[in-house]
Amino acid sequence: MVSIEDKANYQQRIKESPKLTAFDNLLSREAFSSSANSGINETEEIYFAIVSAIYSNDKATFETHYSKKKKSNPTKESLSPFVNDDFLVFCLIVGIIKFNGDKSWIKNIVSLRSRNAVTITLGNLLTENFYSKDNLPEIVLIFFQLSNQSLINNAFLTTAFKSISKNTALFESKSDFHIICSIRAHDLIIELKEAPDGSEVNLLKTFNAVFLKRIKVLSWIILTAILIAAFYGTSKLISRYSPIKTFFDEIDSVLAVFGIFGLSQIANILPVVRRKSNELMLRSLGYPNELIKKLNKKEN
Repeated sequence: MVSIEDKANYQQRIKESPKLTAFDNLLSREAFSSSANSGINETEEIYFAIVSAIYSNDKATFETHYSKKKKSNPTKESLSPFVNDDFLVFCLIVGIIKFNGDKSWIKNIVSLRSRNAVTITLGNLLTENFYSKDNLPEIVLIFFQLSNQSLINNAFLTTAFKSISKNTALFESKSDFHIICSIRAHDLIIELKEAPDGSEVNLLKTFNAVFLKRIKVLSWIILTAILIAAFYGTSKLISRYSPIKTFFDEIDSVLAVFGIFGLSQIANILPVVRRKSNELMLRSLGYPNELIKKLNKKEN
């Protein structure tokens, strides 16, 4: 079980290692700069660059450094140190899946590793065998977070939580990779875990999603009605006053003016207008201000 005291003590070890800090920041969704690390070798440089590329969703940077690493072709008789580097291999797998890279090289690398629970899990990630009983679900959960969050569901969060809870000797192990994955998976479970189906909390969440969709439709209808009324009123105003009508007739028609200028400007501001009208509708119905702010952040 991941206790608060154990987590606090382990944080010092993370801070003392740039490699652990980079990985921990990636899982915590915090920016990390590798430029401060001088005197690093090529493999470490590639590792930091790949972590940064995954964080910033930079496919080009990932592919550049992945191509460099693929030039290494170790065999079982000539194992390279990086083959058993859990952090590097895992990040390579995440990047390959995330950016649709070629899997053949990394599959060979995984096949050269010593056979243990982490290696089995990494191999199953490459074959998309996510729910194998041989996997460490906490590592799979972290993989989901970094590569495809839509794969995370309530049932899998429960499975991962049980796996972490059963591992009472987690901090006694020598695997920093497994420890950090477990800590961050535990935090993620707390953040994302939903109430059981049928509970009041879950029903309210379901209603909230449906409610927000209906508000968007309703605000769109109201906004459309206002725009139609504005155009109609303007056209009536123009047709009623002969000097104004004569002016527009002289510059070739009311439709041309509104089509070229008016509609183009509305097309530019409409997204902003839609967001504001949706926000006003929510506020008028008493929707919580903090939730409105979160919605605005997501849209921005």
